[in-house]
Amino acid sequence: MKKIIITGTSKGIGKHIAKNLLKQNIKIIGLSRNHSINHDNYFPISYDLNDISGIKSIFNEIILRHKKIDALISNAGYGIFENLENIKEKQIIDFFNVNFLAHILVSKCLVTHFKKKKTGHFIFMGSEASYKGNQKSTLYASAKHGLLGFVKSLRAECSKSEIRVTIINPGMVHSSFFQNLKFTPGKSIKNSIKPSDIAELISFILNSNKNINYNDIYLTPIKKVINFKSK
Repeated sequence: MKKIIITGTSKGIGKHIAKNLLKQNIKIIGLSRNHSINHDNYFPISYDLNDISGIKSIFNEIILRHKKIDALISNAGYGIFENLENIKEKQIIDFFNVNFLAHILVSKCLVTHFKKKKTGHFIFMGSEASYKGNQKSTLYASAKHGLLGFVKSLRAECSKSEIRVTIINPGMVHSSFFQNLKFTPGKSIKNSIKPSDIAELISFILNSNKNINYNDIYLTPIKKVINFKSK
């Protein structure tokens, strides 16, 4: 039975990914602040990835308990969309801890494990913001640009170890991501990607030919529309 670690399984994309993979008889180690999935093959670990100092210890415990890990889906993240001068310094630090540094540190914890096994798969949740910048997106775009650069370099490091490294860069996804933001995707099904679409894509990638590496995947709604919430 495959064992996969997923970060950010409390809601949104991460929760959809976990529930979809559980249907395929895969053991899921879910790393999140909160948990709402109840399943025999779901192993919840309550942890806030903002606390980057404890990531190594948590992952050492995971590997010790679960032995062979087959894949990491590094999904946890959130958005801040404001003009830079309106963002507090602590918000900036916390944001990059979760949205950038945590991705790097969890990968560091597993890359040696995968190399010893001579197999493994890293899948990162990026964004269309990884290749463009927009107003009020200084934090989000820079984190996703950085993540894309990290993934490309990690892929090069792992190329001789038969480890697959993938990043998925979606446009607007109809999920709880926008709950505390000032805008949402348009109401039409043409204006956003469903979390289940990404869950199905990840399932396809995980079950695909292990000799093929799916590198940088971009997907966008057929018709982009943004609705701004009334004050």
